Order: sequence, then C-alpha cells, then structure tokens
Amino acid sequence: MKLNRNYITPFIALVFAVVGITGLMMLFHIFDGFTEVAHEIMGLLFVVCSIFHILVNWKALKIHFNKGVLLPALLGVLTLTAFLIVMEFLYPPIDLQIIERIVQAPVGDAFRALNIPHDIAAAKLRSLGISVEDADRFEDLWKQTGTDPEKVIDLLLEPKDAVR
Repeated sequence: MKLNRNYITPFIALVFAVVGITGLMMLFHIFDGFTEVAHEIMGLLFVVCSIFHILVNWKALKIHFNKGVLLPALLGVLTLTAFLIVMEFLYPPIDLQIIERIVQAPVGDAFRALNIPHDIAAAKLRSLGISVEDADRFEDLWKQTGTDPEKVIDLLLEPKDAVR
C-alpha cells in the first residue's frame, strides 16, 4: 500500500490536536489521571504518524533542511528540552517527593500516611503473598516478592470490601 498524504495529513493533525489538548489538560491538572493514558498512547501514535508524514514529505523537507533552518530549530528544541529535564531533576514535583518519602518510610508510618489501618493493609497484602512482618520500610513490601510498587499501592487504596 502506498503512503498517501490525503490520509496521513488529516490523521497526524487530529492526533496532534489530541496530544496537545491532553498535554494542556495535564499541565493544568484537569481530569488528572484520566488524561495521562490518552496522552501517552496518542503520543506514541503521533510518533508513528510523524514517521509516515516525514516519509511522504521527504522532498519538501529536504528543501527546508537546505535553507539552514534545521540546525537552529534543533538547537532550540534540544536546549528547551534539556532545561526542562534539569529543572525537573533539581525541583521535582511535590507528588513525586511525597511518594518517594512514603516509599522510604517505615511500614507503619506509610500505612498511616495512606490512611489505611495496619490490620486491613496486612490482610490486603497477604492476598498478594506479601508479608508485612518481613518489611522494615514500605519499599520492602514489593522488593521481597518482586511485585510492582504501583500494584501494592493500588491494592492498599482499594475500598475495604474489595479485598481479593
């Protein structure tokens, strides 16, 4: 099947719109948690569409490259990206700092921070085969079994009657 710009251009434009809108929603914390998955998956689709777009428009893109606009644009984008990554590293978001502190906290303190009674937490964790008695820090709960940290936290935050 031959690539056709009549399909690729509107498709990439629509995917770009979704990625842009969900990115803005994430930036302004609108429907937090719900937009992240759509943004990530559509972002992957945007990369695929971009590759097809580049393939279809390669001749026109080469003309732009020959005008000397690629290097300044590349340097600008790389500089901004590096700046944002460094700032995120130096000043991590508060939610990441809180999660990191909960992960490093003693088990009982972490349960209190998550607002879950110790006995209920222990029962939920036993359903995954995780022993609270063998853990000093909250982090040890998933390290002892190789379980994913998000799975442990999600299990603990499930409603009381949702114990498996």
